[in-house]
Amino acid sequence: MDSILRGILFLLGSGIVFTFADSLAKAATLTLPVMQVAWGRYIFHFAVLPAFGERPFAGASWSIHGWARILRTRHLGLQMARSLLLLVVTLSYFGAIHYVPLADAAAVAFLEPLLIMALAHVFLKDRVGPRRWIAVAIGLVGVIVVIRPGFGMAHWGILLAALTAICAAAYVVLTNVCSRYDSAATSLAYSSLAGVIGLSIAMPFVWQPADYMHWLMFLGLGLAGGYGHFLVIKAFATVPGSTLAPFLYVQMLWIVAAGWFWFGDWPIWSTWAGIGLIVGSGLYSLHRERVRSRQRARILRES
Repeated sequence: MDSILRGILFLLGSGIVFTFADSLAKAATLTLPVMQVAWGRYIFHFAVLPAFGERPFAGASWSIHGWARILRTRHLGLQMARSLLLLVVTLSYFGAIHYVPLADAAAVAFLEPLLIMALAHVFLKDRVGPRRWIAVAIGLVGVIVVIRPGFGMAHWGILLAALTAICAAAYVVLTNVCSRYDSAATSLAYSSLAGVIGLSIAMPFVWQPADYMHWLMFLGLGLAGGYGHFLVIKAFATVPGSTLAPFLYVQMLWIVAAGWFWFGDWPIWSTWAGIGLIVGSGLYSLHRERVRSRQRARILRES
């Protein structure tokens, strides 16, 4: 399997895992404060970190030496910036899905791929051809089609989803930079550090009684969040961000399915039309990347 396809599969897998986590979070925020749900997600995420080595869940070490090895980084400032950005992403997105339907919040948050491509082009010097810009734009149109009926009477929670997109794009670009110097396990550890510390300090002020089902949700959020971010880190360590960006849209498929199965939100015709545009843009981007790969290989053979 070539590295580009492997990176894309990592990203698609992370979308399924994150959709499960989003559904758990929405269900939990119906009865608990958003900050408490985010704290539960972070605390269990951090607790299972040693299980994520180069082979997740294999060779885990919860010793002091194991933690020291995971937290060793060559760029502490960048890792802490990533951590703070992810905390903002988590709180803003959990707040958004508390107030608006899951598909609406997710669709607005899917402004992220366009922002990733722009930031990667500017700061990481990723080459982005006009056809891939068009593919991402078409995917964005698909997202707008999915949520078209809601734009006329948008809840202010939609603004939280927009904040999610901005901070998530910056987080992904920094993840790409850090992946050049630190292991996936190290980046994963720092992803949760600000959330564990900051939200633990806030808990005495917002805590509400939680039953065993809430704790199971926290555990599920921690495991899904940890593994999802591990897959994202592996994806962006394998493939440039501008290549992966359109495939982030495919998660809309999983989100629509989860919204229908879990919360009874049956998609209307515009949702299906939007999904067609989203998936089509991702497939076209894959086609263009394969064309470029063949062209590069031919140039190397001829040189």
